[in-house]
Amino acid sequence: MKKEFNLIDEPWICVRTNDLTVKEVSLKDVFFNAHLYTELAGETKPQDFAVLRLLLAVMHTVFSRYDSNGDDTDDEIQDFAFENWINIWNSGYIPNKPIERYFREWYDRFWLFDENYPFYQSNTVHGKGNPYSTAKMIGSLFESGNKPRLFSDRYNNGRLLSYSEAARWLLHINCFDDIAAKKPTPKKTWTSKLSLIAVKGENLFETLMLNYHAVYDSNNEIYKSYPSWECDNNISEFNRLIAIPDNQAALLSLQSRRIYLCRGNSMVIGYYISGGDYFEEEDIKNEQMTMWKSYKEKKNDTVWKYKPKPYDTSKKAWQEFGSIAAFDGNPIGDNTESYRTPGIMSWINYLLNRSVLDSDYMVKISTLAVIYDYGQATSLPVIDMVSDGLTFHSQLLLEIGFAWRNRINDEIEKCNKAAMAVYILYKNLQKACGRTDKDSKTEQSGELSAKVQFYDMIDRPFRLWLAELKTDYDMDEYCAKLETELKRIALKFGNELAAQTGNMSIFGRYKKNSNKKEITSSAEALNIFALQIRKIFKQAGDNKNE
Repeated sequence: MKKEFNLIDEPWICVRTNDLTVKEVSLKDVFFNAHLYTELAGETKPQDFAVLRLLLAVMHTVFSRYDSNGDDTDDEIQDFAFENWINIWNSGYIPNKPIERYFREWYDRFWLFDENYPFYQSNTVHGKGNPYSTAKMIGSLFESGNKPRLFSDRYNNGRLLSYSEAARWLLHINCFDDIAAKKPTPKKTWTSKLSLIAVKGENLFETLMLNYHAVYDSNNEIYKSYPSWECDNNISEFNRLIAIPDNQAALLSLQSRRIYLCRGNSMVIGYYISGGDYFEEEDIKNEQMTMWKSYKEKKNDTVWKYKPKPYDTSKKAWQEFGSIAAFDGNPIGDNTESYRTPGIMSWINYLLNRSVLDSDYMVKISTLAVIYDYGQATSLPVIDMVSDGLTFHSQLLLEIGFAWRNRINDEIEKCNKAAMAVYILYKNLQKACGRTDKDSKTEQSGELSAKVQFYDMIDRPFRLWLAELKTDYDMDEYCAKLETELKRIALKFGNELAAQTGNMSIFGRYKKNSNKKEITSSAEALNIFALQIRKIFKQAGDNKNE
């Protein structure tokens, strides 16, 4: 096979520049000029996360071996990784020499097409794996060979991929593939199990550095990282059970699929795929980019275990604040559940405690999950992706912010209770219109829609309140400010829902009970709702003129 398209030199990574244009840059360029780009800007957010994990794997590999001058590191010095990180952070850009040295030494492992080591691919799957068109590889389509997309953002010719776009989707499908392939059926990819979380900087350089947990491997007495592309991936065994990767580069570049790209007329025209490497454990503490959920195998167990937290598509990022800003083992609010701090948040906390980051630093979080259809267990097709963001003051991650973290979660719980009150109000209004339990399907859809609308209404006020919060604020006063606004929104929305039901609900309907007949009207439903809302947000006081 003729060597073609080396990812080190050829432009293929999409970045956004300061003038908001998007352009493709090479692997070398993305590191050399990361400080000049604002962010990764591929076709989808999952693709950007897949590329980010590759870039972080490169950084863990390079800076576990070379210092900022490109000289060999000393395995005996555990503090080197942190000192090197500080030097790079203070310089404001990623040093060229260590990146150049590494790419020069491993240049032949970055060919997209190569007879021996095609990047992120395996020659052994060619002719043995499952053949697919590029339509299924494109993460904005995920089109199977059985059901063409009725509404597509591409014409048929647009499904033939340039080498640059194919390289991006190659990383994406390795992270977020389904399990539709057969003989054998592949395991679910590791990354697709995660509620992904990353820290976003003011530019791409800061984003890379803030997500590069420089000391994690060295703290575990691992002084060199070994990414998958340095290994021989031409393995005939599909669905290979492996030990949990013991270093960051190996985990970030895990080859969950055996893939082989097919080309023709300088385009990628299809690919072969089969199951790659996997591990059975889910309690993988060295995974830095996920939120965690605790559980006990048996009810009476005293030891908590953890697994990646399933992403709740109905929640906003701020509703997950308790999982994002959790301290290891500390309960949140009234809960008794154990918590694990996301690895990347532990790293930010590490930097804050050592005064590397300013005490007024604003933490910007990006979250992502790819959603699968578990109703089709044999293939788990992708049905959606969800991304969000959150900004809050860094002091909330420190001990000084402990009381505030609990209080924030109390306020989030009040929002959830208010949303449930909206849910009940909608049900009562529908009953006032004469709707019966036989209409439960339609009714449930409307109830859930009302909850979603309420969360959308309070989304911006809560985000602004959280972003502006400082730990030296008066807690009761600042929370009362939020609750007053949330109460106002809830009561106004309740009145709007009642108005939508029309005149028929004003007089209500008789509801048969075992002993008596009860009348249900919109006025009665609103009174119950208003009482619930005022009880929930009692911190804000009660204005009797409302």
